[in-house]
Amino acid sequence: MTKYRLKYCKESGMRFISHLDLLKLFSRAARRCRLPLSYSHGFNPHPELVFNAPLPLGVTSEAEYVDLSLDEELLEGECFSLLASSLPEGIRPLSVRKLAPGEATVMKYVCACQYRLLVKVQGTTPDEFVTAIQTKLSKNEPILIMKKSKSGVKETDIRPLIRAFFEDLEIEQERLGFSCVTAAGNVMNLRPEVALAGLSQHVFGDAVQVDVEEIHKVRYYTEDGGSPD
Repeated sequence: MTKYRLKYCKESGMRFISHLDLLKLFSRAARRCRLPLSYSHGFNPHPELVFNAPLPLGVTSEAEYVDLSLDEELLEGECFSLLASSLPEGIRPLSVRKLAPGEATVMKYVCACQYRLLVKVQGTTPDEFVTAIQTKLSKNEPILIMKKSKSGVKETDIRPLIRAFFEDLEIEQERLGFSCVTAAGNVMNLRPEVALAGLSQHVFGDAVQVDVEEIHKVRYYTEDGGSPD
């Protein structure tokens, strides 16, 4: 068995496909191009595909990953060409890398993720909104919210989970475009829209409404500042 890591884009035409449907999509694409996928053993065999954390519906990305286990060893270029020929429009492969024996899956060693957001602000001006939240973040005080996790809903300080906010800022009328970096991985995770909602609630309460219109994942970061490509 040989493992490969495919990096791919999930573009706007596929932004509402679910994680379960994505698994089926890759399985069908592999069969279509005769990619020798490995299957689990037992009464209900399933393809050996390991994805990064599922994207919420409506989110696009240029940093999605799936680790594929193959029964036959192929050249990286051959594996890439086969998948590129069979994946549908909106799922665009970017690269394929053969994994070293025993190499961990993507989510084992990523620690953060960069996103690009487009949001609409009502109740204050975009400039005042940004300034007030930047002031809040600069104080490095706890920002407690009720956050959902695998163990249930609990109070969480999201301040340590925010690595960067309002980078590459663009303001046009009521809308803000910006990048942010939040924690990601198997241990700590913070989705950008949750961070934004928590910050807005702490600073403005219910006086300001923030509508997230677009979220695009840009990249993952590993502990050394690299990426899992």
